[in-house]
Amino acid sequence: MRILLIEDDPILAMIAAATLGAEHEVIGPAHDVSHALELAGEQRADIAFVDINLGGNDEGIALARRLLDQHGLSSMFISGQILTARANADAALGLLRKPYAPQDLALCAQVARALLDGQSLAKLPAHNALEIFHTARSRLPTVSVNEIRT
Repeated sequence: MRILLIEDDPILAMIAAATLGAEHEVIGPAHDVSHALELAGEQRADIAFVDINLGGNDEGIALARRLLDQHGLSSMFISGQILTARANADAALGLLRKPYAPQDLALCAQVARALLDGQSLAKLPAHNALEIFHTARSRLPTVSVNEIRT
C-alpha cells in the first residue's frame, strides 16, 4: 500500500516512515499542507495518514478534506486531539491516537487497507488506540475496533 505521510514533527515523521516502510511504500513525509498537496498531485497514494495539528493549528482537517475532494484520497487522522478528530469524523476514515507505539501504526495501516478494500475488520487485532469513523464506501457511526468484534 502507498501511504502519504503528513506529520510536522520531524522525529515522529522519521519513526513513522521507518515503521510503515517495512511493509508499505511511504510517500513523504510531508511536513506542511503545501508539501502534502504537492506530493498528492505528483504521486498516487492509496491513503494519507494526516496529523491534525500541522504547524500549531488544525490545518490537517482541512487538508484531509482537500485530499479527498481534489485527489480522491481518503485519510486516517494521527493525532492526540481526539475531540477535534471526532468532531470532524466526516474528513477521515478513522483516528490513531497519539502517543502510539510502532505496532499501533502498523495496525492502523492494516485497518486502512481493509477499509479501502471493503474487507471485514474481524480478523484484525483489537486496539483501543484506534477508532474507525466510517468505511471508504459508507458513513457509519464512530466505533472502536473493539466494538466491531462484539
